[in-house]
Amino acid sequence: MPVTVFNPIQDVYISSAYPNQNFANATQGNVLFIGTFTGAADIYRSLLQFDVVDANHGIPPNSTISEANLVLHIYRNDNPGTAQVNGFRLLDFFHQKKVTFNTAPENSSINLFSIVPSGAAQILDINITSLVQGWYSGAIPNNGILLEGLENANDNIIGFRSTRFDDSSFWPSLSVTWAKGTLSAPISETLSGAPKFTTFVNMAGKEQATWLIYNPTTTALTGVVQVVQGNLLINDPNTVFTVPAAGNGVVYFTGAVDSARLAITAASATDTYTISVETRDE
Repeated sequence: MPVTVFNPIQDVYISSAYPNQNFANATQGNVLFIGTFTGAADIYRSLLQFDVVDANHGIPPNSTISEANLVLHIYRNDNPGTAQVNGFRLLDFFHQKKVTFNTAPENSSINLFSIVPSGAAQILDINITSLVQGWYSGAIPNNGILLEGLENANDNIIGFRSTRFDDSSFWPSLSVTWAKGTLSAPISETLSGAPKFTTFVNMAGKEQATWLIYNPTTTALTGVVQVVQGNLLINDPNTVFTVPAAGNGVVYFTGAVDSARLAITAASATDTYTISVETRDE
């Protein structure tokens, strides 16, 4: 599946000690801070926004997002093992060159993630798939993400690099794995022995079917894709496959047919194996 990496279109930190100051500049703004510094009243938070539907670089229409991960490079952690990284969905728009602590938009009370980094310099890879799927579909307004730290003690600052840092390899990013078309929900079956057949999947309006095969047995598993068109049921000779003992396999079929299934022609007579299938349209 393709993977597209996005950098933020907006990223900036805000500070309760400077409640009316904006920090989107090349010197102070080349970092993103969260947490508390001198105490519970000295709070830093950061706001980020990504555009996953940008006309030039976004995920194409009628695609399926299978995974999305927020990647953050920590360069400073004043209290490893205690300081936190928490994420919340922003409920309104912000402008990175204008936003301050006093004008920051409200955020959802639902915590998207909560992480306690163990080191002073490390990379966080945070799964936010459901949120990004909502942004892409339009089900969730994309106002961005609020990052918060631990806000009840001294010296709990965590710092990340922003998009104003000189080395772009340290910028925040969003890595999105996607597939063209709409994927069906996977259907899994556990079988044993041979000959055996999986359930037919409806291929009307579908571009491709993909079977994932897990064979934990001590015997190789062989088979072929069977397709139905009208009253005809045939084996597709181009799809003959073998999955080794204690191995996994992937079988693809692309074509304009009514339905398709796997025919297992050889397998362990007693041990079980598992087959899962998804279909994709254009």
